[in-house]
Amino acid sequence: MQRENKSRSHGGRERPGGGRPDARKKKRKVCYFCANKATADYKNPGFLGRFLTDRGKIMTVRSSGCCSKHQRALAKQIKRARQVGFLPYTVE
Repeated sequence: MQRENKSRSHGGRERPGGGRPDARKKKRKVCYFCANKATADYKNPGFLGRFLTDRGKIMTVRSSGCCSKHQRALAKQIKRARQVGFLPYTVE
């Protein structure tokens, strides 16, 4: 008796299109700063608060939707606002 050549990764089944069946491509968010020609400023803590989690951490690129250039600038401005005292380091 001959054995069939089965793929071990999917339990022997071939999946059309490869990958998980529920893996869908999400539409990428548009960078807020690129779309509105805006800049992050440490003197506007209300605006910077939009990019913080409920625990006070800086949001990731995935969740904020910023491009890498503006994410770096945003992180720098948030850290500057924390140092000056406009934003808290942690939420109590």
